[in-house]
Amino acid sequence: MNNAIFGPVITEKTLALQTLGYYTLWVDPKATKNQIASAFLNAYNTKPIRINIINLKGKTKTDWKKRTPIHKPNRKKAIVFIGKDKKIESLGLKQK
Repeated sequence: MNNAIFGPVITEKTLALQTLGYYTLWVDPKATKNQIASAFLNAYNTKPIRINIINLKGKTKTDWKKRTPIHKPNRKKAIVFIGKDKKIESLGLKQK
């Protein structure tokens, strides 16, 4: 599965974790840890040491103008640990 990684999660917490070597990514909900590891290796040329996965259930919200429910899709987040001494510059925010 080549398209297992959708993109990085950019929040204050994930940017703080990047200094410790943890990178948080949105991934395909059907992707396994092995598929995420191989896609991460292909995309960033760094082998991950550990991968944790978080499944986020989609919410149901109401469109109050039309009075209909809106179902948000399920998502999956992967926290990839590459080591405290390694950095990936393309996943962080660009500083001036």
